[in-house]
Amino acid sequence: MNFKRLFFISAIALCTAASLVKAEIISGPMLGPTQMREATIWVQTENTSIIRVQYRDEKEVENWSTPIETNSATANTATIRLSKVKPGQTYNYTVEVNGKLTDKGGTFKTPTFYHERTPPPDFRFAVGGSHYAIEEGYELPYRILGGDYSIFKTIYDSKPDLMIWAGNTATLRETDWTTQSGYLSRYTHARSLPEMQSLLANVPQLAIWAKTDYAISNTGKFYAQRKYAKNAFQAFWPSPVEIPDLNGIMTRYRYSDVDFIFLDVRSKRINSVTSDSFPAVLGSEQIEWLRQELVTSTATFKIIVAGAPVLNPAESPSNLSSANYEQNKLLEMLRSARVPGIFFISGGKSNGELTRLVHANSYNLYDLTVGPMTAKPEADDELNFFRMPGTNTVERQFTLVDVSGPENDRQLLLRVMNIDGQEIWSRAIKADQLERK
Repeated sequence: MNFKRLFFISAIALCTAASLVKAEIISGPMLGPTQMREATIWVQTENTSIIRVQYRDEKEVENWSTPIETNSATANTATIRLSKVKPGQTYNYTVEVNGKLTDKGGTFKTPTFYHERTPPPDFRFAVGGSHYAIEEGYELPYRILGGDYSIFKTIYDSKPDLMIWAGNTATLRETDWTTQSGYLSRYTHARSLPEMQSLLANVPQLAIWAKTDYAISNTGKFYAQRKYAKNAFQAFWPSPVEIPDLNGIMTRYRYSDVDFIFLDVRSKRINSVTSDSFPAVLGSEQIEWLRQELVTSTATFKIIVAGAPVLNPAESPSNLSSANYEQNKLLEMLRSARVPGIFFISGGKSNGELTRLVHANSYNLYDLTVGPMTAKPEADDELNFFRMPGTNTVERQFTLVDVSGPENDRQLLLRVMNIDGQEIWSRAIKADQLERK
């Protein structure tokens, strides 16, 4: 007897009998990190349900994921692993709920296994900043804090190979951050906008958090509801890999010849100064983990993504500079490690800019800060004297980054775009500019 099939049929029967309401998909499906031999599908249902994913390759060979049950403790979200995929293949997938195929699905392509065979493939990724979904009954009076949701279609039409959310992915408010239910409800609403569903279903999504995914501004390691914040973020954002022993959401992901390293700017944050400690944003253990990732990386570019600007020198709680001692320690580590190809991307701000830190005894470092996608843009009064001229943007935006060029002459082409897909500014940074001479 096929015990797996018997278990699956029994689980569906139990689930159906327990609920008189037809289960519906209310958000997703969303593509998570896609690897050469595994893909990730995220989905959220209205009620507890049994979920499977059917997926077919280019030859119409059919495979099914292992069934998984959504749970109200995580807002009926599920992360499904597709383990029978191969490198460089295109797959169509469809979500099954309680034994019935839905009309919800999409298409994805696994990364190419190019190593020692061909030059690294060119690719494009999109980067988005703060997202604010207006929710009737929970908004501040006389203020419109979100809008222009058509930007998600504009991003999708730009044909990125993956998308990175650089923090403030849900934008919690006073009504949300005191309970687990509040966190989950806010994430649910932020994820359910119809304008974003095509982008989510067909482009792999990766994310890190910033201050409004977490809680009240400037809270960190000792925040009472820290567990609520982490549970909610992990329920809605599948991670490429969990880093053992660091107790945070830092992670890493490889695509073509780029290593993406995501830093957690909340879990280790300590604001108060005592007689035997300094303020911290990253924490010494995370900085050491970052160093190890950088020195062992074989990627052309090492793109470090954080929910707060790393190089901005203005003394603001929104920047790493709020922990000046730690920022100096990080920069000294980067100088001594002599690792080429480092480039920063940061979020958590209401405006966008490109920061350049000039080094006398090393190469210049860059930090692309992305402004809001759908949250309200605002000018700041920070004195960022490392800001490159012509890059300050105070409007809703997203960034496209094209990684291209021959193997010995790769470059990053940065293009900051408005909600209609028109270029605001652009810069090209070649790999040889990110090398110590």
